[in-house]
Order: sequence, then C-alpha cells, then structure tokens
Amino acid sequence: MKIAVTGAGGHVGVCLCNALLSEGYEVKALVHHVDTGISDLPLTMVRGNILDTASLRELISDCDGVIHTAGIIDLGYHYNQKLVDVNVEGTGNVLTTAKELGINKLVHFSSIHAFSQKPYSESLDETRHFVDNKAIFYDQTKRDGHQLALQSAADGLDVSIVCPTSVLGPPDHKPSKLGKAIIDICKGYVPAVVKGGFDFVDVRDVVNGTIAALKKGRKGESYLLGGKYYTLKNVADLALEAKGTKKRLPELPLPVASIGLPFVKLYAALTKKEPLYDKEYIDILQDGNKLISTAKAQAELGYAARDLGETLTDTVKWFKLAEKI
Repeated sequence: MKIAVTGAGGHVGVCLCNALLSEGYEVKALVHHVDTGISDLPLTMVRGNILDTASLRELISDCDGVIHTAGIIDLGYHYNQKLVDVNVEGTGNVLTTAKELGINKLVHFSSIHAFSQKPYSESLDETRHFVDNKAIFYDQTKRDGHQLALQSAADGLDVSIVCPTSVLGPPDHKPSKLGKAIIDICKGYVPAVVKGGFDFVDVRDVVNGTIAALKKGRKGESYLLGGKYYTLKNVADLALEAKGTKKRLPELPLPVASIGLPFVKLYAALTKKEPLYDKEYIDILQDGNKLISTAKAQAELGYAARDLGETLTDTVKWFKLAEKI
C-alpha cells in the first residue's frame, strides 16, 4: 500500500514516516518548510501545503490511504485566521481531495483539546461533548476540523479520527515545544515549574495507534490516544533523573505563577526568548482532565501506551546523541 502523509516534517509526521516504511508501506510525504528527519528516507517527497489543492492532488494521486497530521498550534483566545486556514480549511481540502481521488482510507489527526475537559470528575472518552466557542481558539479549530472529518465519513469517505493528548518522545528533530522544554530543563534554563500537568503520551505510541487506525479503525469513529496524567514536576524530575543529575526543580503554586507573569514576559522580551509560560498556559494547566480513557482504542486498535519514565529516558538519550543537551 502507498500512504500519503501530510505534515510529514513535523514531530509526529517524521516518526510516522519512519514507522510506515519499517512496516513495508510506500510513503508520499507532503512537506511545507522543514524536511529534517525524512530527507534521507526512501520516500517520495512532495513540496507544498494543504492550502494548495494542486500539491494535495500530486500527493494523494495513486495512493491507497492518507494520514492527515498537518496542523498548527497557537494558544490564545482571540480569532486567528491562520489557525482557521490550516486547521479547518486545510483539513477540508484534504478530505475533499481524498474523496475526489477515490482514496480507500483516511486517518485524521484531531486532538484531545477538541473535547471539553469538564466535568473533571468524570472519565473523558470519545462520547464527551466538544468545546464551545469560549474555549482557546486552537481548540475550536480542532473541533471544527474534527466535525468536518465526521461529516466526510457520513458522506461516504472511510475516515477514522485519532485524538492524541500531549505528545513527546523521540525522534524530535525540530524540536517540538515539549522537546524544547525537556532540553531547557536538562540545561538548567528552567528555574521552577508551575503546579499542574497534562496527560502525556509517547509519539511512538501515537504513531502505532495511528497505523492501527489505518488498518482497522472504523468509519466515522474517533479514538483517544493518550498515556497518563503527570504533573510538570513529575516530568521535570524524570527528565533530570534520566540525565543523571540529583537536581530537582521547585513547584510554584498557580497563584504565584500568575503574579509572576509580568516579570516572565519582561525577562523574555529582554532576552529575546519565548516566555516560560503565559496566561493561556496557566489556564490550560488548570483545565486538564486527569481521567482520559483510551479503552476504546485499546479494544478496537490494540493500542498501548508506555510509561513516561521510559519515554523521557529515551528522549534525553536521543537529545544527547543529537548534541542538543
């Protein structure tokens, strides 16, 4: 089988292309800007983007299936046209082109953030309602792309949808935002962590779940691909342990982090670096559901997630070999 992959130069995309090739698939990879991590792989590379239907047709033509990972993340509450263009319009372009070209199977990457995290006391699974229009705008665009995929399935395209949680792990060439955070922690650039956490999942487990969805995911069905909830302090401690240092970072209560936000922004401006955190980041830390269920993916796809300690050990080792730590 020949599989088209959008967003092939991204964190998930690179890992996915490697895994597909190792399983004997032929791969056509859509690359917008960065091809680090796949430039030496035995695949067909198509330069373009999901807003350009001509490059999409070149990518998807003569393929048996499509895995749509392309998207952008930008946290904020205000309307963002670029997010709409890529996460919604671009997704629509991929779905439409796949249907026009008679693709047998499409796997769409949504996100855990397409779903409302409340109520926190109840397990979050695929039956949870979507976020409303008061949510962070990125979440709204992932919701809208998810709904387009569901509509395409209703219209006849064989679409399955995967919804990862917070992804980290090797390979991570760019690196990703979470990968950069691990590097900064290991280099001693982070003085403290903020109280709160996320459900973290290994990129390799997400990729395994995605390929399983390509093979046996049901039409019009969504699958949560998560790991387990860990605090940021858990993550930092495991990363420093993997590095082999006894240093541990203090944990700041969220009210203290909020008070310190103006100073964090000022420091970032003076040093011309991204701030360690912002208001939206604090909001997300308070909004994470600790009871995310992957039972459906386990039952239907054979999905499994490894322990975060293994992920961070492998991540730190990979960054050391890549001379980023």
